Amino acid sequence: MLVNLEIKKTNLEKNLKIARSINENLICVIKDNAYGLGIENILPILLENKCDYFAVAYIEETLKIQEVLENLKLKNQNNKIKVMTLNYVKPENVEYAIKNNIELTVFNFSQLLDYLKILDEFFENTILKIHIKVNSGMNRLGFDENEILELVEIIKKYEIDPLNNESKNKVLKNKIEIISIFSHISDAENQVETEKQVEKYERILKIFDENNIKYQYKHLQASPLLFKYGQKYNYDFARVGMALYGMEPLSYDVGLLDVITVKSQIINIRNVKKNDKISYGGKGIVKQDSKIGIVAIGYAHGLQKQIENSGEAYILVNGQKAKIIGEICMDMIFVDLTDIENVEVNDEVVIVGSQKNIENGITKRITLRQAAKWARTIQDDILTKFGGIKKTVD
Repeated sequence: MLVNLEIKKTNLEKNLKIARSINENLICVIKDNAYGLGIENILPILLENKCDYFAVAYIEETLKIQEVLENLKLKNQNNKIKVMTLNYVKPENVEYAIKNNIELTVFNFSQLLDYLKILDEFFENTILKIHIKVNSGMNRLGFDENEILELVEIIKKYEIDPLNNESKNKVLKNKIEIISIFSHISDAENQVETEKQVEKYERILKIFDENNIKYQYKHLQASPLLFKYGQKYNYDFARVGMALYGMEPLSYDVGLLDVITVKSQIINIRNVKKNDKISYGGKGIVKQDSKIGIVAIGYAHGLQKQIENSGEAYILVNGQKAKIIGEICMDMIFVDLTDIENVEVNDEVVIVGSQKNIENGITKRITLRQAAKWARTIQDDILTKFGGIKKTVD
C-alpha cells in the first residue's frame, strides 16, 4: 500500500517507563485492537518489557492474544498473563472465559444474574473471576452507591476469599472470585469533580469492606488521572492505554513521545491557474497560480474529512508545511506545493508524525493532538480511524 503507519517501538517503551515511574503496577489497555495499532504489533513489545496484565474491550480480542502467544512460542505462559474484559460479554461466552482464565467486568444486576445462572446451570465446582465496576460519577457503566448493599447480598452467596488458599483448593460449589473493584474518572482536569468521584469511590469501597467482601485489587487511574495527580490516587493498579501510544492525556503536554508516523506519497503534481477550482464541489479555489500535489491518502484510510473545514490542516513535504486544500476524497487529498522546492512525484510525505527538511535539517511535527484539533475531535478518534492502514514496527 502507498499508505503506511510506522510504530516506533522505542518511544512506546519510553512512554511505558514514564507511566511506571508514577505507578509501577500497570494494566496495559490494548482494547479495540490496541487502539487500532494491532494487538499483534503492540502485545509483543509489552511482553518484552515485562507487562503481564492486559485489558481488552471484548472477549474476542483474547483470541488474538492467544494467537500472539502461540506465534511467540509463549503459549505455556498463558497462566502468567492476566486479561480482563472492560466491555459487555454475552452470557454464552462465560464458559470460554472460565476455561481460558479470562476476567470479566460486571457492571449491573442483569448481567451478573445472567452469568450466575449460566454458572449454576452448566458448571460444578467452578470459579468465575470478575471485576466489579462501580459508578462514581461518569454514569456510563457501574453499580450505583445505593445498589451496593443489594450487590453484597448476592456476592455473599457465591464469594470466595482470594487470600484463603484452602478455600481455593477445596471448592464446594460454584463461586465468584472478585479480582478488583474499580471505577473511572470522567474529567481528571476538573479537580472538584474528581475529588467528588474519588470520595464516592471510597464510600463504596467502605461498604464492601464493612460487609467483609473480599477482593484483591482497587484501581481508579486511567492515563488522565495518572498524569494529572501523579501518585496521589495510586491504588493497586493504573489502567494505561492512550499514554502508551503517545496521546497526551491532558490539555497540556506531559512529555510523552510520538509512537506513530503515518506516511504516504505524492502521486501527481499539476500546475493550476489563479481562480481554478480544486476537488469536489469547487470549494477549493486557488488565489494564485499554484503547484498542487495529489497525495495517496483519504477518508477510506482514516484521514478524517472534517479537517478540510479547519482551513489550517497541512501535511509535511520535505519537512515543510503543505496546506490541504479542497475536499478530501476517498483515497486522495490535494495539497499546496507552491512554496516548496525540489518536490517530485513519489516523494514521501507525513500526515502524522515528524519529518526532517533535507536542506536545512529542521524537523517539523504533526501530533495526534494537532490532527484532532483540525477535525474538532479527540486524539483517540484520530488514532483508531487509522486502523485499516498497513502497519510496521520500527
